[in-house]
Amino acid sequence: MARQESVPSGGRKRDRERGQAMVELVLVSPLLFLLVGGIIQFALALNYWLDMQRLANQGARWAVVARYPLPDGSMCISSGCDPDLQTALALQAQSEGLHPVVSICFPSGDAVGNPVRVRLETDFSFVPILGIGTVTLGADAEMRIEQPRGTVYEESPTC
Repeated sequence: MARQESVPSGGRKRDRERGQAMVELVLVSPLLFLLVGGIIQFALALNYWLDMQRLANQGARWAVVARYPLPDGSMCISSGCDPDLQTALALQAQSEGLHPVVSICFPSGDAVGNPVRVRLETDFSFVPILGIGTVTLGADAEMRIEQPRGTVYEESPTC
């Protein structure tokens, strides 16, 4: 019976530390949420940039062969196509919320063999709720003209 009467001294100490884990979690959780949110936002920015790079390469290829697909499945090979090449590229974006500005430039003129440059730009906000941390994402592609463009598409005024 003497054993039952003795109370271990560690029992009282354990009762005093009962809420310690909760306090530590409350102190560490904002940093953890900030880290996870930053990783997710960086992944979104990387996804946007990769999609824009694909669009720039695709647009440069369409520009050098002077034809591009239309939404109805036909090919634009003459003037007056709706939408124009810049709009067709912007509509090809697969990332939800990506609205790039497309520009097409001819640094050395638009003769066969000269380069054509396609540039896409868009703003990306890392903290969209507060509107801070905005960066401009850009993608470029340059290829040599293989066929005369004729009137299939026009050079962007913002080159």
